[in-house]
Amino acid sequence: MTSAGELRRRSLDSLTRPSYSIASGDMALLNDNANLYGVNPAAVDVARSFDFARLWAYPSESSEGLRARIASELSVSPDEVIVGNGSDELLDIISKCFIDPGDLFASPSPTFGMYKFYARVNHAEVREHLLRPDFSLDATPLLEDGAKLMAVCQPNNPTANLFERSELMRLIRRPGGMTILDEAYSDFSGSDMLKDAMSSESCIDTRTFSKAYGIAGLRVGFAVSRKDVIGELRRVRTPFGLNSFSEAVAISALDNKGWMRDSVSRMRSDRDYLSSRMRALGFDVKPSVCNFVIGRSPVDGPGLVAALRSKGVAVRDCSTFPMLEGFIRVTVGPRPLLDRFLEAAEGIIGGGRA
Repeated sequence: MTSAGELRRRSLDSLTRPSYSIASGDMALLNDNANLYGVNPAAVDVARSFDFARLWAYPSESSEGLRARIASELSVSPDEVIVGNGSDELLDIISKCFIDPGDLFASPSPTFGMYKFYARVNHAEVREHLLRPDFSLDATPLLEDGAKLMAVCQPNNPTANLFERSELMRLIRRPGGMTILDEAYSDFSGSDMLKDAMSSESCIDTRTFSKAYGIAGLRVGFAVSRKDVIGELRRVRTPFGLNSFSEAVAISALDNKGWMRDSVSRMRSDRDYLSSRMRALGFDVKPSVCNFVIGRSPVDGPGLVAALRSKGVAVRDCSTFPMLEGFIRVTVGPRPLLDRFLEAAEGIIGGGRA
């Protein structure tokens, strides 16, 4: 009998899918950069009036209502917006649309690992270029590649910093290739490069409701670009990509942004608290404009991550990224949750058990 592994595309043999933690029991999930200040009340508000009896029907084919609301929010046309089942689906769609087998995909490194995952699934050759030692971006080697598709995150995950606009503009306006500008964390940083992205004929600005808007469980993402670019993406997306409840909640979240703004404000204060406390424990903490903090551990990083997990606290081991050996990444949340991490880390570090 022939196994699925034998039938699998041979191009996937060396492909490793990034792993994600699953919520279980009382595990404190400080590792996936979701909004830890609670679910957006828009979800509860919509649930009270949502017509669940109509879930037998398909949702809107292209999420016209949400696209119109996003377009209004960002002062663009609905024809310049596409939505998806999280921004991850959009990254996959973009790769499917613009990569032929053997085309070159390029990105800075370290950065969000799913860029190269989707590029490789879609038969691209992947090339990565290290950031400078201070985590700043040098656009020159990326431009020299002449890649068919490129991705850059602003601000960057996992390094938590903003890149210089001048370097990003060189990538956004490059000829001969498409550039993804991922602004998933822009709501935390205050950065907004949508106008810059729209000034280019070959840039796609991707965003998400999974971070600041606090509805990661509903999987809503969107991308904005020129009408002709969005038209090409719609050629390869699946119909009915977003369910009707998720669409309604996302619209409500945009209509009532007070909760999002308040949680971002709380996060910034708690980020300062977390950074200070981690430094006191001996971590080399880097400046952050995101809802997470990275720091080099004073003890073995992977060992610390494993020991914390045994105590019910999940943080991200960054040692798998270039330049980040010994670093961990901690999502910012309410102080009782941060204190749980800090107390566990202090016990492990003080006890020399990592």
